[in-house]
Amino acid sequence: MKLQQVLKVSLDELRMQMLGVQVLFGFQFQGLFQDNSAALPAAGRMVDAAGLGLMVVALGLMIAVPCQHRMVDGGETTLRIYAAARWYAQLALLPLAGGIGCDVFVATSGQFGPLLAAVFSIAIFVLALLGWYALGIGLRRRWSANPQGVPMQHEKTSLHTKIDQLLTEARVILPGAQALVGFQLVVMLSKAFDRLPPEVKAVHLAALLSLALAIVLLICPAAIHRIAFGGADDPRLHSAGSLLITIALLPLAVAISCDLWVALTILFGEGVAALAGAAAAFALLMALWFLLPLFLRRHVGPAAVPMRH
Repeated sequence: MKLQQVLKVSLDELRMQMLGVQVLFGFQFQGLFQDNSAALPAAGRMVDAAGLGLMVVALGLMIAVPCQHRMVDGGETTLRIYAAARWYAQLALLPLAGGIGCDVFVATSGQFGPLLAAVFSIAIFVLALLGWYALGIGLRRRWSANPQGVPMQHEKTSLHTKIDQLLTEARVILPGAQALVGFQLVVMLSKAFDRLPPEVKAVHLAALLSLALAIVLLICPAAIHRIAFGGADDPRLHSAGSLLITIALLPLAVAISCDLWVALTILFGEGVAALAGAAAAFALLMALWFLLPLFLRRHVGPAAVPMRH
């Protein structure tokens, strides 16, 4: 396979993971506004908070791939971005597995007790690790599959391929963001939301508006492609689209951090814990989505790393 083809497959696989992560993050957030959430014991609240944090980490790792492709490689298909896509996607599976285990514990502890809930959550976590890591490693050894294979050479990326990958990367982020804004809208219609302090409602509104802005910016490249260029390839579309997707990540990071602050405030009350958690999430997302790509662009660039397939 050509390098451009395998990168496209990697981005499509990333879309599968991304939608699941953001839907689960939305479920965790909306679950805090359900009637039984107030009865969560201290252990359940800690596990719920851990699950939210793990989902933020997984989300940050996966969106880091489009960030680096846009900011470091300028949309070029390089061996470096292919290696990064593989590595980040594999690494993100670990916090995703942990987050699913936390969700299972929170959802089942009220009905079956904390002991059985812990058994269920650990079993799901272990099964996820076996299916996502051990199975692939075992099959690779059994079938004598070589993940390196034949060398792939860096080749000049056509404008059509750049635009196709640009739109694919927007699709990596967009569906989950749309699902998350749906959860936020539903929350505002709940009775539990009415009982929140005004400042918590204001932060939730900021998160909602930030996420809506991110969605508008992420859809802009497709709209420009249709309206301004009639679906034709144009280098100006690629430049504008890359900029819009990059800008969209800032309100997305704000929305996720605000949502996390609201969630932690519901779990532990207003205080240092909620503020520290939200600040840590924002710092992590800024580091993965902006600071690291800018560092790589300055010190590494789209270098062709040794890679085979």
